[in-house]
Amino acid sequence: MFAFLSSLIGVLGWSYLGSLLLWFGLRSLFFDRFWWLALLNTFAPYLFLPLFVLLPLAVWSREKRLSIALSLSCVLFIALFPPRLNFPATARRTEVLKVMTFNLLWSNQNYPKITQMIRSMDADIVGVQELQPKELPNLLKAISPIYPYHAIHPVDRFHTVALFSRLPIESIKPLSDPPIGRGLQGIVRYKDRSISVLATHLTPNNIPLDRLVAETIDRYTRRAAETEFLKKFIPERSLPTIMLCDCNMTDSSETYYELRKVLKDSFQERGQGIGHTLVSNIVPFAVQRLDYVWHTGDLQPIEAFVGSDGGSDHLPVIASFIVPKG
Repeated sequence: MFAFLSSLIGVLGWSYLGSLLLWFGLRSLFFDRFWWLALLNTFAPYLFLPLFVLLPLAVWSREKRLSIALSLSCVLFIALFPPRLNFPATARRTEVLKVMTFNLLWSNQNYPKITQMIRSMDADIVGVQELQPKELPNLLKAISPIYPYHAIHPVDRFHTVALFSRLPIESIKPLSDPPIGRGLQGIVRYKDRSISVLATHLTPNNIPLDRLVAETIDRYTRRAAETEFLKKFIPERSLPTIMLCDCNMTDSSETYYELRKVLKDSFQERGQGIGHTLVSNIVPFAVQRLDYVWHTGDLQPIEAFVGSDGGSDHLPVIASFIVPKG
């Protein structure tokens, strides 16, 4: 019986390793070029979950070579997705600019919970996604005492993006559509200088299974175009820039790596843990990292963290920065 189980574990283990190495090789060569590979890359960390079962079984069955190979796969996982063990820098609250991005969820009308969460996070600027324009008066009623300045994307859509600020908003304009259908740029006055703040909502991933191939190709193509636009748009800004984004991309996607060519990921620099923000009804924890506070290199991040529940299917992300003097 032991020999049979050992043989079965060997077959399963080596088959899994072969599949994993095939994925990694294709990812290294093509990244998100093909729709099915883009989907695999989106869920890349979960491709390593079988290691938690197979490695103990390989050790138990005394499969030495398999145990070593599976252990090396663990090293690959750590290399691709290193744990974030950053610690916040020390700075007084009055010396930092604190911002938050939060996808409200279009159907979320729990304004007491939203307001409580926003108050507890104590951000100076809040960028929201999935705000229904008709719900703006209700949200303003709840948070205008905290945030006297606001701007909403002028295009009347089912849901859109908005900025709420304690600081004066000097100007506001929508980002180019196409490619970005839901994007807003505000110039905010902070102490002695102006800051460029973007609120963006990139193409979502709610792909119907009956149109999986066509919709996956369409969504990833659109998001790649949005990313290319931002790669050109950001370097043209002369001001320090922050982007508050529900990017609908994981940090294992090609578009994430493309954005990092022009912007820095505050959670990657100052966060702790995995930073997942997408909440699932199936499991009692967030399952993917889709929400980001991006910034240009002239801003110094002090801390970044995932905030508390605001009644949405997304958790907020908060980051604090030291802003250079003008």
